[in-house]
Amino acid sequence: VVFLFARDLEHEYAQSEEVLTNIMPKPIVIRIKRGEFPIVDHLSEVCILFADLVGFTKASAEHHPNFLIGLFLRDVFLEFDRCVEKHGLEKIKTIGDAYMVVGGIDNGERSKSRTDPPHAAPTMLLLAVDFFNALEKINKKYNLKFTLRAGVNVGPVVAGVLGLKRFTYDVWGDSVNTASRMESNGLPGHVHLSSQMYEMVKHLSDVFEFSCRGNIQIKGKGEMITYLARPRIRERAAE
Repeated sequence: VVFLFARDLEHEYAQSEEVLTNIMPKPIVIRIKRGEFPIVDHLSEVCILFADLVGFTKASAEHHPNFLIGLFLRDVFLEFDRCVEKHGLEKIKTIGDAYMVVGGIDNGERSKSRTDPPHAAPTMLLLAVDFFNALEKINKKYNLKFTLRAGVNVGPVVAGVLGLKRFTYDVWGDSVNTASRMESNGLPGHVHLSSQMYEMVKHLSDVFEFSCRGNIQIKGKGEMITYLARPRIRERAAE
């Protein structure tokens, strides 16, 4: 009886451990288990990507939710999750039909050559290409024509875990707001880059076609010089 009880406890512990590592980075889980809470980290250079399905709100009024959300959006987010895992980046959350990813906060748990700034910057661009490709395949599967808008910025953030109930790992700061503005002011099929992000990826001109948008008005930010990145050949860029 004692053996069975111990085995059940071990099983329950393993399940709770899996749930925690599914909703926040493993190093953060370890710190929480050690009694460190709340967690507030000041990080000097993190890449932030927002991706959003263009026209999803309008489509919500035209398609049954069991189809649009239960099938289509489910498949989109599942594929995006696989892409993030493939590139060793960190999914933060989904907000409606928007998807948020960061790079450079893994505390050395993964390969530094791929996820530590400035290496996370080009990796983030390649992730966006994978997102475009994944959406294209899922569109064909369901006979839909959604496009994707993506925006990326790099800069300092505060990252951590707050609250008492339903807490998750999140990031805050002006750099996050700027990444969100890059997405909302971007163009379908392109990755919209802040000037800081462009400086970290402009050497990829053989894979991406870059164009400067000049000074554009960004809500809450004023005028900013931004850039668009478009993969020359999507399959090649994603390799």
